[in-house]
Amino acid sequence: MDSITQSQGYLYTFSKSSSFGQGEIALLPNNSKKGIILTLVADDHPYLICGVESDLNKDPKIKIVGTAGSYDELLEKAALLQPNVILMDLRMPGYEKYELKHYINKLKKTGNSKVIIFSNETGWARIHRCLDMGAQAYIEKAISIGRLPEFIRRVFEDQELLIFTAERLPEIQFSPRQREILHYIADGKENDEIASLVKIELKTVQSYVNEIKSKFAEAFNIHPIRPRILLLLASKLGFGNS
Repeated sequence: MDSITQSQGYLYTFSKSSSFGQGEIALLPNNSKKGIILTLVADDHPYLICGVESDLNKDPKIKIVGTAGSYDELLEKAALLQPNVILMDLRMPGYEKYELKHYINKLKKTGNSKVIIFSNETGWARIHRCLDMGAQAYIEKAISIGRLPEFIRRVFEDQELLIFTAERLPEIQFSPRQREILHYIADGKENDEIASLVKIELKTVQSYVNEIKSKFAEAFNIHPIRPRILLLLASKLGFGNS
């Protein structure tokens, strides 16, 4: 995990190799032409799109291939333009029809694109819900203009999950044993592997994991804590030996 504190926000990145088990992040083929990152911008506010275009046009490796103002238009443009990266707002016309996961799945199937959520909405529960549904990044609008090219490059080229937010990490107290188990969780170990390494019974490990999940759920207001999110949270808090 890479955590960099900025005056305007906090950047957290998670590599596919160290923070997640095999198969958690599907590697996408590089179908960009001559190393150019083809990018589709989706937002229903024209002024915001103008600002994003101005920001991204400064980077010669990023080419905006189109824009969309609704979810329906986004699906059409993604299928037609085959972008490498989609930078999309959450609250566009059409969001009330289906869950976000429905749209992300369609975007990945039709365009094989990486999805970056670009939103004014904050809160760890919302951020992790989007990542859990398949987005590669969550970026808060208000603090990100000027750094969007950097984030798009990192998500596309380095195969990272990325969060850029004004939200501070909550402080959570763990027992020594819970901390030991969290290191193994962050390294992608399964409960039976942890039991063998720590030399305790599997049911005891499961009990510790449930306690850890309960603390995470209370601190981050995320319910339930799924395995992928447990990995991400453990990594985000600095656990992991690899």
